[in-house]
Amino acid sequence: MQNFQEANPGLITELSATRQMSGAVLLFAALTLIVLAFIPLVPPDDAIKGGGITLRGGMEFAFILIALSLMAAHAQQRNLFIFDFKNPTFVIISLFVGWSVLSGLWSPNPILSVAKGAELWAITIAAIMFVTLVRQSVTARNQIEARLLSALITVLCLLIVANTFFWGTPLPSSGDESLPLHLLGEEPFALAARPRLLLAYAHPLLTGDFLALSVVCLFATAFKKRFKAIGLGILFALLWMADARGPSVALLAALGAMTVLKLRRNSVRALALILVVTAGLAVAMIFQDSLLKPINSLLSDDVYTLNSRTELWPKAFSYIAQEPVTGYGYYSSRYLLMKDFIWAGHAHNSFIELLLTTGLVGLVLALAYLFYVGRVVRNSRDGLLLGTLIYTLIQGMLNPLLFTPGLPMFVLLVATLSAGLNVSGQPSEKPLTCGWEANL
Repeated sequence: MQNFQEANPGLITELSATRQMSGAVLLFAALTLIVLAFIPLVPPDDAIKGGGITLRGGMEFAFILIALSLMAAHAQQRNLFIFDFKNPTFVIISLFVGWSVLSGLWSPNPILSVAKGAELWAITIAAIMFVTLVRQSVTARNQIEARLLSALITVLCLLIVANTFFWGTPLPSSGDESLPLHLLGEEPFALAARPRLLLAYAHPLLTGDFLALSVVCLFATAFKKRFKAIGLGILFALLWMADARGPSVALLAALGAMTVLKLRRNSVRALALILVVTAGLAVAMIFQDSLLKPINSLLSDDVYTLNSRTELWPKAFSYIAQEPVTGYGYYSSRYLLMKDFIWAGHAHNSFIELLLTTGLVGLVLALAYLFYVGRVVRNSRDGLLLGTLIYTLIQGMLNPLLFTPGLPMFVLLVATLSAGLNVSGQPSEKPLTCGWEANL
């Protein structure tokens, strides 16, 4: 074999490059499928009447399982290390998933509790596999943000193209009454009252999460400033069209934190930033009447009640008081809250949702994970992780993002795992004794 390598060095190099390229394609396809899994491609079903099991949910799980298969195939092809059972993220979330599955014993819908727990576990495994495999590739360093962004932008382009088939236009708006808005599962007149960008059949808040996380990933990359400026401009324009207030506020906070992290080591840049902000505030004070006109639509009456969330939360706490330790079962909130709030399929707050459905046990596990993530942020000073964490916490105060199988949780998992490996220096190219090798 050694003689063959010496006699054909060019062929060996070409075969190695081909295998590396095929592996990169598999990883890209897997990541794209995971991102696409969280964007509804079919109209919504009645989750209550359907027993909580819907076509959307089935498609989500199918895409994630296919992605896992692709990553496992890549690992087996190159005999790579793909898993570490001792990873704190895996341990904590596995405990939470075990509790969520156990909660199916007292859940109004045991199948839904078990299925969603399994989906959360699946995206955790997918995140660990993705980060571990990327870190072992030749171009692994500082590539997590770029690869995440490439998948997000690819899905965005696919959705814009798909919109022409779903809605007849690439950038449809819920304000266009000529569109079949009844397919979104809400009253068309209510949708038309607040025009918002549609991406397939995703709720505008989901669209907001998708675009905001794309901005965070782009901001965290090492791409050239000109490219980032163009990309940010396009993504911000789409986010404005989505009219997602919560994601917009959370995104601004995340970008602010990421900027401070970048500039903290450079006092000259920090001073320049302060001067620019000061000048901007001075201009805003002079032209405040004109500057506020574009955002008047954001300051509607429902802003002061957080779109009726402040009315929903006391009702959720009244249920929590009755079952504070165990909760009512993972993903069971819809069976409680929709009795009084027909629009409330969940508690619209990450921590209230966890307390309501998984009780103090689930909430403690979630807080333990957040404590771990905070330590990773402190030790790694990773921009992607900081931005994603800030975004998920702030937006999570209005919608359940933490410990819910969805795009924000997946990105948080990937960012945490990547930053944690940057601190520990793992995984090495040699399999670890506590891991799972693809050829076993």
